[in-house]
Amino acid sequence: MSESAAPNPYAAPASNLQEIPNGQVPSIAEALSRGYDFTISDVIGEAWQRVKGTKGIIIGGFLIFYIAMLLATFVLGFVLGMVGLLNESSPGSMMVGQLVISLLGSAVTYPFLAGINMIGIRRAADQPVSFNEMFSHFGRFVPLLLTGLLMTALIYVGLLLLILPGIYLSVAYMLAIPLAVERGLSPWEALETSRKAISQHWFKAFGLFLVLGLIMGVSALALGIGLIWTLPLFVIAIGVLYRIIFGVLPPAN
Repeated sequence: MSESAAPNPYAAPASNLQEIPNGQVPSIAEALSRGYDFTISDVIGEAWQRVKGTKGIIIGGFLIFYIAMLLATFVLGFVLGMVGLLNESSPGSMMVGQLVISLLGSAVTYPFLAGINMIGIRRAADQPVSFNEMFSHFGRFVPLLLTGLLMTALIYVGLLLLILPGIYLSVAYMLAIPLAVERGLSPWEALETSRKAISQHWFKAFGLFLVLGLIMGVSALALGIGLIWTLPLFVIAIGVLYRIIFGVLPPAN
């Protein structure tokens, strides 16, 4: 592996974790207790170096993700319309129906979202990446569904409580979905582990999200062409942050 030679001072410890025999990486308790640090520029710089060779896989993954979401939304809209929840003459039922469609339509795509996350994490750990990763996590559909629904509900409640708690949780929960897959944590364990880890450097994580969002926003101005590079950059940057905090288990044979 070449990662140990990378100039990023925080890449080397993560790389060393990967090189321990038998795939030994810190336990969740060890990862939370040992502490970590990073700089936004280092994470983005390292992620940029890894964009080459993954653009097609990640962009293709997002296309699958959005197609699945559109299909799920269409089917749910049809079903709810048939049972009368989408009654245009009743604003209340229409609002409830649209909320149900939004939540469930997003939730059924969580295995695809987990696949995108894992592509970024594996690339960040210099592990082999494949488009098949998009379809490798349906075995954990129920835990992912529960994780996603619980995360969304808590963020919504936080936004209703003076907005700031929702902003805090939306950043703090950024690693919950990959934790549910890569470490096999239960929904609550994944949410709490992500929150505890990110809270150690919440403002840096928020800054990372903000900078990546600005980069993607600017790149989208030219007919969205720049997103071919910045979407993979975003995914891999989150993967680099995950690796810095938790290390990455070797892929299952």
